[in-house]
Amino acid sequence: MGLMRKTYRYCLIDRRGCVHCGCTQFEQMRVIDDNLAIAWGLSKRERKWLDRREGSRCRDCGMSKRVRMLLWSIKKLYPFCSDLKILHLNQTNALGLPLKKLGQLTETVYYPDKPFESIVNGCLNQDMCQLKFQDNQFDLVVHSETLEHLYDYEQALAEVQRVLKPGGFQVYTVPLLFSRRTRCRIKRDEVRRLVYTLSPSFHGCQDEFPVIWEFGYDFCDQRTHLISEIHFDNYWRNQTVFALVECKPS
Repeated sequence: MGLMRKTYRYCLIDRRGCVHCGCTQFEQMRVIDDNLAIAWGLSKRERKWLDRREGSRCRDCGMSKRVRMLLWSIKKLYPFCSDLKILHLNQTNALGLPLKKLGQLTETVYYPDKPFESIVNGCLNQDMCQLKFQDNQFDLVVHSETLEHLYDYEQALAEVQRVLKPGGFQVYTVPLLFSRRTRCRIKRDEVRRLVYTLSPSFHGCQDEFPVIWEFGYDFCDQRTHLISEIHFDNYWRNQTVFALVECKPS
């Protein structure tokens, strides 16, 4: 267990209903299949946790518990704002509408086979590791379940820090288990050929981007100088439902 000393909030995000629409009814779907559970080496408890994280959906708006956690954290940081400049990377489903209420929203997708900075499905095509924005542009940057698919996730996080205004926040989620260390499933050799250190794994279907990193407690330890808060729904019942908050120094 490698949690560093930071500000923790334990919040029970659903106690008053869905943080987006207020609905008090949630339905549970099974999300983690046998192949993923085996590839990830999940215990029965960890599998149940992750199923709750991804499969507990609001019956009204359909928002998952992971996304509700992310939105709770954003509203905690900005309870009354409506004039923020917001960058929403790789467009998390169901999050766009509530983010628009907080200010000017820029949403991105990632299609490496299409020109970057072009508009694809109504969003700006961007590579998170090489963002085409000037420094100090955004008050808030949001992303979710993206870093585990990037070979150089540290470069991506550095790019987010670059485009944030001083004092701005990035709020994000990653699939992470605090009981273990990070492990890499795919590497690149000196000539950028792919080397599989573990069998290929996908968080959905095989048409999605493969999982490169399976994050553990050391991910947070390595970013201890930047992570200002960790928000948990209820750590003692489910360690996987949390959001990370990083602040760019003023």
